[in-house]
Amino acid sequence: MDLTPPTPITEASPPELSRPVHRLDPHSLDLHYDAALMRKAGAVVPVQLPGGVPVWAVTRDATARAVLRNTDVFRKDARHWDALQRGDIPADWPLIGLAAPAGRSMVTTDGVDHWRLRGPLATVFTETRVRALRTSVDIITKKLLADLADAATVADDGIVDFRKLVAWPLPMTVISLLLGLPESEHEALRAEYEVFFDDTRDPTAALATIEDIITRHLDAKRRYPGDDLTSALLQLPDDEQLTTEELVATVQVLIAAGHETTVHLLVNGVLALTSHRDQLDLLLQGEVAWDRAVEEILRWEPPTANFLLRFATRDSVLGDALVRRGEPVMISYGAMGRDPDRYGPTADDFDITRAAGHTSFGHGPHACIGAPLARLEGRIVLKELFSRWPDLAPAAPAPRSPSVLMNSRTSLALRLFSHPHEAGAAK
Repeated sequence: MDLTPPTPITEASPPELSRPVHRLDPHSLDLHYDAALMRKAGAVVPVQLPGGVPVWAVTRDATARAVLRNTDVFRKDARHWDALQRGDIPADWPLIGLAAPAGRSMVTTDGVDHWRLRGPLATVFTETRVRALRTSVDIITKKLLADLADAATVADDGIVDFRKLVAWPLPMTVISLLLGLPESEHEALRAEYEVFFDDTRDPTAALATIEDIITRHLDAKRRYPGDDLTSALLQLPDDEQLTTEELVATVQVLIAAGHETTVHLLVNGVLALTSHRDQLDLLLQGEVAWDRAVEEILRWEPPTANFLLRFATRDSVLGDALVRRGEPVMISYGAMGRDPDRYGPTADDFDITRAAGHTSFGHGPHACIGAPLARLEGRIVLKELFSRWPDLAPAAPAPRSPSVLMNSRTSLALRLFSHPHEAGAAK
């Protein structure tokens, strides 16, 4: 292990990929400390990922937006990553599945190929179509919150795990409805995706299991198509057909993106609002709309702390850095969300009256296609949760997941009511 201290950037010492200003640790207790340290070092700074893999981190919002728009220079295809092509990146590196995903999908391609793969999905995740899901999300939310109340009633201490009982099953159920994925697969997918998003574990076996589940799902939909997105993808016109490899990769991306970020939005939202009761009061009194709260949660505690990777196709100056052809670039949404260049001196403050927006769902051609659905789920769940239990509070610290990429927690213990007799009235 390289224990050489990180190197500060100075005018006499321009940034070089081989001289990291910070080494990211999946067991870090404070991702925002890491983000602030990187942001202070510059708009584009060299850092080290777990396993000693060097990347450029983009920490400023305006610079990141420029990178995200310029898909000619900064491409998603890992064939442009020189270190990977040289064999310098181990095949069992825990982040390989996110840094260089296998298969062709909308997250691994650019240009015409990207639009060919994204196009059929863009017609599904429109604001209009997502609004039509509101009734389904309402029904699922009410059922899960009723189950949460039941669990609190029978628990000896009245404490329940919000992440396990609501934040995870809600988005997984919704994306499964869209894809026609049977509920019997949910538990297996939960277990495998927990490995996949754990920066300390080899994802190889988990990815194989996920691909096997999706392949069986595709085979079932070929035999018995339904009114769902998977069936629609299988029935595209001949000139738009996706290969089996593309279908598997696309469905895998939809399942991951369709549930993972929303889990963290909900958990982080509860933590933010219960630690800022003045802000919560504005929502409960109707002085501020819940959609404003969702946007501020996404800015202040973005579900994705750091997003992997794009690769320079030619030498390019970014900020004070010269990013050379073949070098990897990481977008640090955690640093961007509190960028004082965009948000001013109150960038670190949680303020649901703020109207400055954010880039937490990405920007440019690869902006998150499921953002309208995540916003809908966040707004409905948080409003319903706090309307039922305005005084709910965390019963214990929420432990961080071992990740430098996801701003996530492994659990969120909540006490919904002060006295057991309140449970029945709260349902």
